[in-house]
Amino acid sequence: MTASALWFAVSTAAAQSVSGREVLDVDEAAALLRVKPEVVRALAESQRIPARRVGDVWRFWHAGLLEWLKGDPVAGAVSQLSGRSTGLDRIETLGRESRDLTARGVRPEPPPPTQTPLAATPQAPSTPPTVGERPSTPTTEEIALRDQRVLLRRGAATIDFGLSYGRSELTLFPVVRAEEKDVGISGTLRYGLVDDLQLTMRVPAIWRRTTTFADATLSGTNSPRIAKTPAGVAGDGSISLLGVAWREAVGRPTIVWSLDGVVPTGAGDRGVGGGFVLSKSYDPAVLFAGLTYLYGLRVNPSDSRWSLAKHNYGFQVGYTYAVNETLALSTAFLGTYRNSRSPDGVAIPPPREYYALQLGTTWLLARGLFMEPAVAMRLGGDNPGLTVSLNFSHSFRWRSKP
Repeated sequence: MTASALWFAVSTAAAQSVSGREVLDVDEAAALLRVKPEVVRALAESQRIPARRVGDVWRFWHAGLLEWLKGDPVAGAVSQLSGRSTGLDRIETLGRESRDLTARGVRPEPPPPTQTPLAATPQAPSTPPTVGERPSTPTTEEIALRDQRVLLRRGAATIDFGLSYGRSELTLFPVVRAEEKDVGISGTLRYGLVDDLQLTMRVPAIWRRTTTFADATLSGTNSPRIAKTPAGVAGDGSISLLGVAWREAVGRPTIVWSLDGVVPTGAGDRGVGGGFVLSKSYDPAVLFAGLTYLYGLRVNPSDSRWSLAKHNYGFQVGYTYAVNETLALSTAFLGTYRNSRSPDGVAIPPPREYYALQLGTTWLLARGLFMEPAVAMRLGGDNPGLTVSLNFSHSFRWRSKP
């Protein structure tokens, strides 16, 4: 038996097993239509098949699919079965209850049971009803992925306010130990210029203090020497223009490109670069990976407040998982490489490679308001570090569509 014949036999058996069900999932709908589930999901997402999205899953009405397959409007099947109470009614009730929180598209509701068409009146063939409507606000997984997944639509905006605390230390056993503490705040504005084109601006500020403990044998005293560097505020702003190269389809990920620039609003870093991010959804999870490059136009290796080197590379890979309509979990592996130089040509240059594992959560507090706690742990090397952050994001529409 060939592979195609075997697949046809399995599909036939699966279609017979769902013939008595009124509400079907993606796999059952694919078995009924005798196609692959990826084809059914693509048709539903492009609104070319009668379907309803409940939370993060697609649901299909058995009778509606059969009518669609025959080429008749779905409303005909609805009117013929309007007197029956089906499982679809329960799906519609859940959809109405969660509509204020989901930002998911829903299909126009069928006529109520009391409304029946005139069977004797001839009607011209009509276009099947539109399946789904565009969401008005981002979902939790879209907020968790930010610029890595879906860009803001025209006139939409988000404002982020973030707080962070980081601690790291370096020990040259047994004579010297250095501790560094960072407290940071940041503000970010994202604005949709047009559909699939977004402007992002970010301004950070960092308060940093380094404490060095030296053994008494080095300090020439009877007790260890403790030296503290003055605390300072550092942080240069950044501006990015992002666009969608192409959107996700069957067997193809979404690709988002970016043009990035660092402006000297703090210590004085200045640079230009770009990058791209790929993302692919496997409902209810989304996988992503990205690369960035920044060229330092103005660098100063002798000042610890300056963070850019001449060449700066970065990468990220991870996933986000939508637990429900109000909670998403994310995990990312981050890495950077900088061709750092010695501050004075004699001293040892700072580390060139940095790797971290970041765990985060996105929580919907109210419509358009999200909270995002996260923790990042440094991996590899002899210098452990930990950063805890808390970010608040508010989504709104700056201007209405014409």
